Amino acid sequence: MRMSTLSRSSSARPGRRSRLVTAPVTGAAALALVLTGCGAEEEGVDATDVVEQEEGVVEEDTEVLEDDALAEEDEALAEEEPVAGAAQPGSFVAGDVAIPQLLTEADPQAALAELPDDPAVATLVPVLAVPADEGFWIGNEQARIWVQLVAPGESPVNVNPGDLVSFTGEVVPNADGFVEGLSLPDDMATALNDLGYHVEVPAGDVTVG
Repeated sequence: MRMSTLSRSSSARPGRRSRLVTAPVTGAAALALVLTGCGAEEEGVDATDVVEQEEGVVEEDTEVLEDDALAEEDEALAEEEPVAGAAQPGSFVAGDVAIPQLLTEADPQAALAELPDDPAVATLVPVLAVPADEGFWIGNEQARIWVQLVAPGESPVNVNPGDLVSFTGEVVPNADGFVEGLSLPDDMATALNDLGYHVEVPAGDVTVG
């Protein structure tokens, strides 16, 4: 009777050694072995813990990136803010001193005498009145100063009350006979004499608007 090959076994042939087949271990398999093997040996460490730790690192990195973005935004806003001392609409300064503030002092003449030896720079300041061909008041009734255009002949600019003017000039004391030569109304002449100072600006250096 012939035996089927399916029923043969290694025991049927003494001395025959069985062969072990080895297969390469992939990265995923190795990770599985580590997770299962290490998990059995080390208590409290499993795949969930690893994932949670990794998520925590990602959240920390995200917070750092957000902080960096906010810092950059703050720096950008800081750069957009006006620089101290920069010319702003309505400003009238000599160096870093605001001239209109001095005009409201109890003794504005003494205050103007302490101005630094710097050009007087006006940026879009309002014209209060124009009672003469080559001069006008700037400011308001409470704080005003006379602007005198200095140059031969007529100045090329036409200034009217309510205009906003810009210029660079010099605050100087009134010379003898200066106020009388302007032929101003009595109240304006008195105010200019009491102030004792005015602003001299080269004709043609005044811009309107």
